[in-house]
Parts: sequence; structure tokens; C-alpha cells
Amino acid sequence: MNKIKSLSNRLSVLGYSGFEISHIINNASKGKELKTLNGHQLRDVIQQMEKYVTLGTQFAAAYSK
Repeated sequence: MNKIKSLSNRLSVLGYSGFEISHIINNASKGKELKTLNGHQLRDVIQQMEKYVTLGTQFAAAYSK
């Protein structure tokens, strides 16, 4: 859960709104609450969030020049 919190903070810094972050997590968890997910499902959520962090970082780098 700490990794998910950390990724949520990074997404926020990149400009994602709370609604967008919740939507990313909700889609990745298929609508289930995080505390009910098993290890594999949590890894899926983390991987999806990391994908958005990468995309957001690339976008910020491309448009901050």
C-alpha cells in the first residue's frame, strides 16, 4: 500500500487530479477495494499506476522545453 500511496503522490505532482488518480486505481483494480486485493492484483494496480507516471513524466519533459 505504501507503493500505491507513493505513486498517487507522484501522479498528483505530475498534475493528475484526485479524480483521475482514483479512476486509474479503480480501473486497474476492476472496481474492487484495494484492501481486498491479493498480491498479484496489487501488482497489477502498481504496474498500471507506474505506466501513468511514465506517461506523465514523458509529457512533462516534452512540453517543458
